[in-house]
Amino acid sequence: MRSFVKIASVVLLLAWIPAALAFSPPKKDTVATTATTEAGGTPAADDPLLAGADLERGKVVYQRIGLCVSCHGWDGNGMGKNPRSEGAAAHLRETQLDTQGLMDVIKCGVPTTPMPFHFSSAYRDPEVCFGAVMADFEPGTEPRKGTTFRDKDLVSLVAYIKTAIIGAGETTLEQCEAYFEPGSKACDNLR
Repeated sequence: MRSFVKIASVVLLLAWIPAALAFSPPKKDTVATTATTEAGGTPAADDPLLAGADLERGKVVYQRIGLCVSCHGWDGNGMGKNPRSEGAAAHLRETQLDTQGLMDVIKCGVPTTPMPFHFSSAYRDPEVCFGAVMADFEPGTEPRKGTTFRDKDLVSLVAYIKTAIIGAGETTLEQCEAYFEPGSKACDNLR
């Protein structure tokens, strides 16, 4: 019976993921409150799940630790250069995932896709990923393991994504130069 419950949990997780990653445009009020980091707007500060978040650390996790940029792109448009994502990573600028949804996807990944899990206890501790453990998956369908990081880094990463990426609209030169640096050659295509 326990095995059936675990398998059912995995099936529910797999059914939930496509709905959670639906890429409909963000609501107008979301765009208005999340589009700026440079202007000091930190809507993540109002979210109790993101208490203690450090946006600069979140950017570092996005760029260098979780390597999110390699699949999702510097601006979160889903067009990173990692061949494993094949240009089909989630378009974070338009995602409708809430804070908990983002945390769950980052912690547990998306089984059967290139989206890796980033928590060391994912699929080891059944409490972390919806009751599922690695033994619940058929060989070759197991979730991929990414670089793991701490709770504090997860909080900072999600705060960064919610503040600088989600709802930011079309990519602009100003956003590019804020991400890289003013005059960066990486932004030439936006000039």
